[in-house]
Amino acid sequence: MTPARRPLVIVAAVAGVATIVAAWLAPAALVDSRLAQITGGGVRLVDTEGTVWRARGNLVAGTARMSVAWRLEAWPLLRRELRFHLVPDASTVGESPRAGIAIVGGRVSFRDVDATFPAALFAAAAGPGAPWVVGGNVRVNAVAMNWAPPSSDGEAHVQWRQARLAAVQSTVSLDLGDVSLPLKADGDRLFGTVSNDGGDLSVRGDFTFGATEGAEVSLLLTPRRADNVDLVQVLSVLGTAEGTGWRIRWKRPIR
Repeated sequence: MTPARRPLVIVAAVAGVATIVAAWLAPAALVDSRLAQITGGGVRLVDTEGTVWRARGNLVAGTARMSVAWRLEAWPLLRRELRFHLVPDASTVGESPRAGIAIVGGRVSFRDVDATFPAALFAAAAGPGAPWVVGGNVRVNAVAMNWAPPSSDGEAHVQWRQARLAAVQSTVSLDLGDVSLPLKADGDRLFGTVSNDGGDLSVRGDFTFGATEGAEVSLLLTPRRADNVDLVQVLSVLGTAEGTGWRIRWKRPIR
């Protein structure tokens, strides 16, 4: 190493150590402000313990609440890579989310994902303005998925268990049974076909998420019993009549 380059290397090393120390000391509560910004205040992180480096807390959206714990890797920060793990929370009884997540430039990678969230958290994360409220739990499984337009790849499976849907203006809740969505990432799109098992309705449709267009859902909800008057009234509020069912469309553009 030449004498001229030695000071630059020292400065880089000091900057790298400072970055790690900052992450080590920063309170986990800082994550809440960023999460609130992303979700428009729909999802918050409360009751945090620890630092950004290693911590736990509770995700809250309306009346939905779940515990999360995470661990941040140190050395990837020196390469401007964010790598962290959702880990089991010893203080929580029951299911705890598990996943490895890496953010490198514009690429987001998921590994060994097994997580169950209240459906209300997903709805709140989608932002305000949806004409319905949701209930039930959403389970996400993925061995590997990479979101890196235009070269995304991988697969995941989403299951909305004990799914319920209700119009904001109505007290009648729709029982959708268990809704399945196998997802595939390909190029600059994330997409899948929606179906269900059980419930008061047959659910068929499509989900797409484009790197530039945002998210779009199109569902055809068909009552299993044509004489269910209350159900028909709710569907008429939620969607548009199509054959023996009602079409619901929802779109959320990229902010």
